[in-house]
Amino acid sequence: MILADGITLEEDAEGAIAAAVRAGLVAHRRASLPPRADGGGRLPLTLAWRDAGGELRAGLVGEVSLDWLFVDKFWVDASLRGQGLGARLLATAEAWAKGQGAVGAHLYTSSFQAPGFYEKQGYREIGRLPGRPEGFDRIWYAKNFFF
Repeated sequence: MILADGITLEEDAEGAIAAAVRAGLVAHRRASLPPRADGGGRLPLTLAWRDAGGELRAGLVGEVSLDWLFVDKFWVDASLRGQGLGARLLATAEAWAKGQGAVGAHLYTSSFQAPGFYEKQGYREIGRLPGRPEGFDRIWYAKNFFF
């Protein structure tokens, strides 16, 4: 659908156009930064925790890119929260990222989700967007592994 001035709306964030946008961004990044031993790529990470019956009950999805772990998705089933599983998953992701050369981790959450959990894990707030959604905030956190 054409919106204005030749700008089109594409409703597929995973299709060919989205891939071309990502490729353009990667090319720009590689041209803008000094050469890197890792090629400037990204290292995806997915952790899963299953119960005794094999059912997925917790997981974390992220990537190491430009020397930092980005935790994109992180979920623990409500029945398992508060028992240390989330802390173990996050610590596992951090240890893996350190092994890949990461210097820290960053993520975002919402004020109705788990800001206290991340603070207990050593994360510090680095930004906040009020009203996302109304009555709540989006909060960005970071943790430097070396100080």
